[in-house]
Amino acid sequence: MITRKRIALASAALALGGGLIAAPGALASQGAPAAQAAAEAQGVQGVQKASCTYPNVCFIKGGKTVASYKDMGYQKLGTKARSATAGHNSRNDDGAKLYFVHTSGKKATSCAKPHQSWTVKKGWKMYALDIRNSPTCK
Repeated sequence: MITRKRIALASAALALGGGLIAAPGALASQGAPAAQAAAEAQGVQGVQKASCTYPNVCFIKGGKTVASYKDMGYQKLGTKARSATAGHNSRNDDGAKLYFVHTSGKKATSCAKPHQSWTVKKGWKMYALDIRNSPTCK
């Protein structure tokens, strides 16, 4: 994809409140330039949803769901969820705010909107989740 298209996609993602989850190949951040693109949004085909059923936010590794959460509010992730390389928000109206830490120690957040899948970029790990009563994680 050419650079102009990437910039356009990143701008659109930011305008829609995309935070760190952006269109594939785009770089978008929400106030954390050094932590750009901790996660990348994917179409349903881009990330296998595994067995992620409503109303769960699922964490996927190797094509299999290793953990799922459905309770509203902030919660620290367990060992299996922290090791996930992808995820899916199967909820209809609620956003899932994801908290990431980079191997360098930098932290970032991202919002997985309803029915959105994501992959975790190299060097990043998820450590917490906040399921919010807002599709944009506000």
